[in-house]
Amino acid sequence: MKRTTLTLGLALVVSGCMDGATGTGTVSIPPGTETLRLAVGETDHLDAFRGRSCSDPAPSWQQVQRWLPESSIVTYSDGGESTRDSISCGQVVPTRAVNATGVRPGTEINQYTDRIAIIVE
Repeated sequence: MKRTTLTLGLALVVSGCMDGATGTGTVSIPPGTETLRLAVGETDHLDAFRGRSCSDPAPSWQQVQRWLPESSIVTYSDGGESTRDSISCGQVVPTRAVNATGVRPGTEINQYTDRIAIIVE
């Protein structure tokens, strides 16, 4: 799955909705939204963030943590240094990977480097 990368240092806007603690309700996932499905206790790659410029090294985990929206259904963890093909840079750039672990059933739609719906079942 290919994602474009935002220039970091800008505040990420959190958008979307959540179906609540009981898992009831229906969440409409907008077209073009990437989806990550997890079981409670399952961990998977969520996204990867690059530095402000195309030549910057991968950001630290402490930097990336400040850019992540709060979540009531997943916890985030450091996926380590990685790389990604950045469309805006036109090259492969160093990144910091972010993993998500499902902790509670529900659905959230948040802005990371792209809009991603996380569904924990």
